[in-house]
Amino acid sequence: MRANRRLGLLLAAVLAAAALAGLWLHRAPADPREVVHRSWSQKGVDKPNVLLITLDTTRADHVGAYGYAEGETPNIDALSRRGVLFAQATSPAPLTLPAHSSIMTGSYPTFHGVRVNGNTALGSAQTTIAETLRERGYATAAWVAAFVLDGRWGLNQGFDVYDDRFDLGKYKHLDLGTVQRPGNEVVDAALAWLDAHERVPFFAWVHLYDPHTPYEPPEPFRTRYGGRGLRGLYDGEIAFADQQVGRCLSWLKTHGLDDRTVVVVMGDHGEALGSHGEASHGYFVYDYALHVPFVLAAPLERLSGVRVASQVSSVDLLPTLFDLLGIAVPARAQGRSLLPEMLDPASGREAYAYAESMTPNVQFGWSALHALRSTRYKLIEAPRPELYDLAADPGETTNVIARHPAVADEMKRRLDRLIAETAKEAPEPEAADLDKETQERLAALGYVGGPVASRGSDPSQPLADPKDKLQVFAAVQQAGELILEESYDAAAKLLESALREEPRMPQALLMLGGAYSELGRIRDARQQFDRVLKDDPKSVQALVGTANLLMREGRTDDVVTLCKRTLSLDERNTQAHVLLGEVYTDRRQPREALPHFERAVEIQPKLTQNRLNLAAALVEVGQHDRAASLLKQIVEEHPRFPLAQFNLGLAYEALGRPAEARAAYAAELEAYPRHFKARFNLGKLQWQLGDRQGSMDAMREVIRTAPKQAEGYLFLARGRLQDRAAIDEVQSLVETGLALAQTPELKALGWMLMADVYNRRQQPEKMNDALRKARGYAAATRPAARQTTQSR
Repeated sequence: MRANRRLGLLLAAVLAAAALAGLWLHRAPADPREVVHRSWSQKGVDKPNVLLITLDTTRADHVGAYGYAEGETPNIDALSRRGVLFAQATSPAPLTLPAHSSIMTGSYPTFHGVRVNGNTALGSAQTTIAETLRERGYATAAWVAAFVLDGRWGLNQGFDVYDDRFDLGKYKHLDLGTVQRPGNEVVDAALAWLDAHERVPFFAWVHLYDPHTPYEPPEPFRTRYGGRGLRGLYDGEIAFADQQVGRCLSWLKTHGLDDRTVVVVMGDHGEALGSHGEASHGYFVYDYALHVPFVLAAPLERLSGVRVASQVSSVDLLPTLFDLLGIAVPARAQGRSLLPEMLDPASGREAYAYAESMTPNVQFGWSALHALRSTRYKLIEAPRPELYDLAADPGETTNVIARHPAVADEMKRRLDRLIAETAKEAPEPEAADLDKETQERLAALGYVGGPVASRGSDPSQPLADPKDKLQVFAAVQQAGELILEESYDAAAKLLESALREEPRMPQALLMLGGAYSELGRIRDARQQFDRVLKDDPKSVQALVGTANLLMREGRTDDVVTLCKRTLSLDERNTQAHVLLGEVYTDRRQPREALPHFERAVEIQPKLTQNRLNLAAALVEVGQHDRAASLLKQIVEEHPRFPLAQFNLGLAYEALGRPAEARAAYAAELEAYPRHFKARFNLGKLQWQLGDRQGSMDAMREVIRTAPKQAEGYLFLARGRLQDRAAIDEVQSLVETGLALAQTPELKALGWMLMADVYNRRQQPEKMNDALRKARGYAAATRPAARQTTQSR
């Protein structure tokens, strides 16, 4: 009996301990990161792969997993069933570059500084997902489908490979929304890279741009959806993008990597399709532009078939990913990890998502739009503020701010606090990595190139509400389309009409300046830039635009003044440095040009044109070894880059390497047969190497391709002097060359040749007169001048 009693007491103690243990586990659940870490460890996965697929211009309510029955997104839908779907995901901006900058940094535009497309670049002080993962041993690669995400705008930070290859040469104007490539080409390139990196941990980002305008889905989607108008074609583009998502997922499964890869599919922003009067996106902050699909699938327990109903934001991706991968979330990240909600959707915390549209302000001078969204309400801060009850009115058709003033006041306090806190200690934005030609082509469509600041014609007057200016905005957008079609006169008329209603609209003024410039109305173009500068003296775009016009007029002193003013506002503005370098090059002051080209390369080291400018200046100042080294790098990367082989030929000539110089000139001519200076230099070199016939043939080709240039006539005449029977031809060539000669060097050569002609004709007085002229021009020649160097 004593033994039974002891056994009973022991059993009771064990049961009590078990109960207490269960109670402790219930009250103190394991850290979500520990749960995930154990799951990866059980799988034997140390560094899970990450595949991020971003869907441009994709509304959540046009995806099957979000309840849409008219489209076809089987791959995204299946991914949501084996992963986590976030029902209320909000983009912080209705534009591609700001939205992706937030995705990649986990911060709002108020902190990362990219507020509109084409304005500023994501600064080097920001830290991207790719940078963090590369530091931890991941191979990193990205494939972007639109020029708006070209690496020049800073999103290439941290990527071993950043595939942004676009053929810009076929576009006269670079509208950021039209330069793109189809999703199948993007995925082809991505899968080729993945094939070579399947055995190492990787972070791969695939960007699909197809749902963006124009809506032109390939077959069979065009036939399947074409009968439903624009909305149907838009659905067809989403269906095609979903097909490309499926190709990526199939690759993971085929290679046995689906069990060790975190897959994220996320929209960057949505599309209006006519809602609220907006044709596409980028202007208003209604849900059609901000509510995006967000699906995350990780092959872990408790993360299958989960639906998170709480409010989340695109900025939450970075901290969520890092928690999943066991990486410390940086203190500067402004998003929050969603791992707790993923493991326990019922524990959803109260949260708010911020969004903004700066386009009305930065490009048009009206009020910006700022929004704060919860799962039920959205507040839009505007001159006439708006509050929507999203549960009762998902289309945001009824402003209920008068019915719920307390809700509006509380959300306004939260909004103001969020803006202030996220903008605190924000690094200065940086200029985009653009060459002069790209900048000029973007400027024609009014893309601005300076930091964001509130703009208005009179600081004492309230800014216009964007709701009241939608028609003006639409007119300017239409003018942009006309500029793309090179219908400058029609575009100018439309812009003039818009400016009669809104006379100080920066976007329209910059575009009109570009249109007038194309029409040859240089004075009118300058007036538009001056009007911008009157309201915003720090407008870098208007300053550089004016400097480019003055450069065309040869007013280089004014160009220097404007560029120095630009650099006082933005010391990293490469366009100003390049313009100054070009001015000094034209003045044959290479030593003054050199530091500006050096600075341009320092700021934008990967920009080939900047490196070419620098190399040409180095040739001019006699640093031939350094110039040749730089030029060899350029031709290895871009064998057909204009003038690279030509300048390499100059460097080799100066280094006493004539055979290599001849090969460089020949390579330039193979790519650009009408480059007369390369042909001329090649002909001179052939003469020096003893190929007299080849030299004269080259000079005849120079005359054919450049009949208004003196060089071909004079050097052919020099060669023909060997033939005494050709004296009449020689004299005719020299007379033509002298009539065309513009420089003292060529005039000195021409009169020396003419003296030889007169000597052969036994006309001593004419010979002596020609010699006097030749000596006079030779004395006026500046030894430092080199007329054959060309850098742009």
